[in-house]
Amino acid sequence: MKIDLLVLHNDSCPSLDPALKRINEIIDANNIKANLSTKLLKNDQEAHQWKFAGSPTIYINKVQFEPIDSNLYRLENCRTFINDEGKISPLPSKNKLLKAFLEA
Repeated sequence: MKIDLLVLHNDSCPSLDPALKRINEIIDANNIKANLSTKLLKNDQEAHQWKFAGSPTIYINKVQFEPIDSNLYRLENCRTFINDEGKISPLPSKNKLLKAFLEA
């Protein structure tokens, strides 16, 4: 079974390329079949429509990975995640991503 991955981003945060690299490393290392695509959001209206908490925002099979409970959806936000050590990171945890991919 293939999973659908969509990574939403803006053009002002530097985390897109490292996040895509991390996603691809996990896919390759675990023989996960996936369709990976990206979407550049262009305005606050799109940010609100996608519940975009910041760049990058990752959707797995149309479900947001680690959604943030907020109503502050703005295009120019940079996204943060909690890593495996409980600290803030600009990249999603490898272990949490792998678990989400395998459960999708």
